[in-house]
Amino acid sequence: MKNIPTVQLLSLTFLLFFLLSCTSDPKTEANNANHNSPDTSSYPFKATYSSDVAISAHAENLQEVLTIWKMFETKQIAAMKKYYADTVKYEDASGFTFYGKSDSLLSFAKQDIEGLDSLRFDISMWQNIHINDKNEDWVYIWAVERRYPMKGNADTSLIHEQWKIDNGKVSYFNQYKSKHTH
Repeated sequence: MKNIPTVQLLSLTFLLFFLLSCTSDPKTEANNANHNSPDTSSYPFKATYSSDVAISAHAENLQEVLTIWKMFETKQIAAMKKYYADTVKYEDASGFTFYGKSDSLLSFAKQDIEGLDSLRFDISMWQNIHINDKNEDWVYIWAVERRYPMKGNADTSLIHEQWKIDNGKVSYFNQYKSKHTH
């Protein structure tokens, strides 16, 4: 057997080390470390609801809420019923609060959408989360809403909604809205 010169051995060792180090993604490792490590920072405020939040393992919650949004956008109100709990609470951006049967909420939604020629959502971001200390699942969505009434001028708003999912059904959601000017 031939002896491998030291320079070649070092080069081979370095090449092997380099190839092995390329197999792990430092960004992924850093993100995993950030999501799995408890936050020990000190903040000037304390959250009144919770600050113990993690990414949800339940992708179906996000799928459900996005499906509801698409159904609302395309005026498929009756098809949305299967996604709601029997009793739902809704708080809109104007201060209106609804608490009651999902059938009544969907009737209210139908009246809202029937006054429009069309509606379009441009969703800029969503977040599917689990609140650990309350054992709750939420979906947050940020979007631009473009409403085109049958009569009158189009209305564009920036909206943010928070959807609470209990046992696979929407039990609560709220909305924040700001006029969008360009």
